[in-house]
Amino acid sequence: MTAFKFFQNQWTPVINNFLEKKLAEEVEDKKISQIMAYSVMAGGKRLRPLLFLATLNSLGKEITDTEIRIACGIELIHTYSLIHDDLPAMDNDDYRRGKLTSHKKWGEAEAILAGDALLPLGIEWIAQASDSAKLVKVSTEAVGPNGMVGGQYLDIDSTNNASVSNDEQYINKMEWLKTGCLIKASVEMAAIYADATQIEMVKLIDFAKGFGRAYQIYDDLVDVVESSEQAGKATHKDKEEGKNNTLTLLGIEKSRSELVSLIKQTKQNLSGLNAEVLEGFLDLYQKVL
Repeated sequence: MTAFKFFQNQWTPVINNFLEKKLAEEVEDKKISQIMAYSVMAGGKRLRPLLFLATLNSLGKEITDTEIRIACGIELIHTYSLIHDDLPAMDNDDYRRGKLTSHKKWGEAEAILAGDALLPLGIEWIAQASDSAKLVKVSTEAVGPNGMVGGQYLDIDSTNNASVSNDEQYINKMEWLKTGCLIKASVEMAAIYADATQIEMVKLIDFAKGFGRAYQIYDDLVDVVESSEQAGKATHKDKEEGKNNTLTLLGIEKSRSELVSLIKQTKQNLSGLNAEVLEGFLDLYQKVL
């Protein structure tokens, strides 16, 4: 078993148990708690909280319930974004992680409110556990108008917009903001929290930038190389809906080549760190290569 797999198997159940328990305990209204938990506990790779914890691990920081709360706060923020992205006014998806999306299960208003509740609760958990204005600043910047929300706006604005279909700079920015920002924030928050040295910080941020950019290319490829059953969501729909992304810009083979190049560079960015677990995250991309 690889170091990454061992780490994943060790901490994913801890993350899941914390999320399930604390959402039930800390949300007073049991119905909204149930609606929030439906999407949070629907599955998923727990990529962002695991990145946070793996970065702490690479820096020799002990992981306790305090650090788990921060990691789970990140997951709440991520789930908020998924619920809102799936809405009819956005990507209009019926399935997520193999289950009905929140608005299909509970209704549009309920889904919007669940997302609205998860975002501030996630920030609250980060603030409570870290007592750090820096971590709150990094997390809120990652999801605001210069982060995920800005990226989602660019995605909407570029749909069926031929003027940006060949604009590499626009597409790279859109995909980075949509996906890369929160991934980078997960690593950056851990580096700040663990008092990383300046050299460690630079290496970890460079890793996060490469990993985050690669993740969106990977996700674009999933849309064309996997079935809906394999992906747990609708696939083969980006082109039909007029989406502009790396895949529509470069095509499948060039996108794969770009992904391979990013993986190689990202591994090099970890040179000199105790980062066997972090390096293992890059193996997630192999199934589309």
